[in-house]
Amino acid sequence: MTLLMPEGTRLLHIGPAKTGTTSLQSGFHYNREALEPHGVHYAGRGTQPRSAAGAVALGRRIAGHRSGLEAWPRLVEEVRESTAKRVVISSETFARAGDDGAQRVVEAFGAERTRVVITMRPLVDMLSSSWQQFVQTGSVERYEDWLDRMLNSPDTVNGPQPEFWRKTRIDALARRWGALVGPEQVTVVSLAGAPRDFVLRTFEQFTGLPDGTLVPNPASDNVSLGFGVAETVRRFNELFKGMEGTSADLQAALIEFGAVRHLRTAPAALQADARIEVPQWAADRAAALTREMNQGLRDAGVRIVGDLEALEVPSRAPVPSVVTPTAFSTEAGANLLVGMMLAAGNGALPVLPQDRREAALTAIEGLGTKDLLVAAGRRLGDRVRRRVRRGRDEG
Repeated sequence: MTLLMPEGTRLLHIGPAKTGTTSLQSGFHYNREALEPHGVHYAGRGTQPRSAAGAVALGRRIAGHRSGLEAWPRLVEEVRESTAKRVVISSETFARAGDDGAQRVVEAFGAERTRVVITMRPLVDMLSSSWQQFVQTGSVERYEDWLDRMLNSPDTVNGPQPEFWRKTRIDALARRWGALVGPEQVTVVSLAGAPRDFVLRTFEQFTGLPDGTLVPNPASDNVSLGFGVAETVRRFNELFKGMEGTSADLQAALIEFGAVRHLRTAPAALQADARIEVPQWAADRAAALTREMNQGLRDAGVRIVGDLEALEVPSRAPVPSVVTPTAFSTEAGANLLVGMMLAAGNGALPVLPQDRREAALTAIEGLGTKDLLVAAGRRLGDRVRRRVRRGRDEG
């Protein structure tokens, strides 16, 4: 079976998240010049057109991102005017679209030219990383409570679906998009049991690129948070939501684009914390759901690349049970606080010179944990109160 897609194809990679999307998007974005001689164009200005995808797929702006009202028409125009043999559009936000949002996307790119690609890792491997991502964006739900709600829902297909299942129920995704472009134009790529670069090499075959063209930027690796850090952020969300004058945008600026982004500049601190493990009961339930999804994919008649059965097997052994941590690395805590303090003033993380960043970390690490939390809370509270007062004065 040849994987090369026809000339004129708009290859729409919809994710979902946590399926090698960061590596793939980095590989396309950072090698744009190498794509052009082979007739491949990667649409958008950055690693992915998240704002544009959010506007059309969700019909709203994503917290922490600029409005997509202008970004989406600009992306459509770029794709329409491209003379490349194949155009690639990739954003995991497309996987969050319902029927109406998916239809708007397909109508813009043309059903006859659109080839939808869905990438998939074992469901069990996506559980912990998905929970910590929800926490980063403001969730206050405890890990085991979230697992119970996600996995023990009586109907994850037809009932009221949490956002997790809308983008993760792979058989439902394939049917939704297949109904718009035809099942023969939907490809599901299983990454289970495959080498780390399998997704890159597969997309090279889709687009006719020479082997080894897509090389991601090592700095773009999307490493998940450890359990202690994620639980601390979750607890912050609980306290933060009870404060006057807070909002989803402010939470995103402080946490996702402030504290966590700064922590990612210190890989050693990020990886010092204990991993978020999956309990055995959750792994068993995920395997049963995966078997159900795999059968749904076969029945849908979409194209399959990779090993579907391998999706039922976790890459790491489950644990008998999980214990919520009560502490985490002080180095990770210091980096979180520095990022939050820097972001609190203007809603964005400024790029500090290395010497200033090191000086700030040294000063913060000299304080005790209690002092750190008190100092952060006092400064953050002052910032929020000033914003509220400015809003009242301007109103």
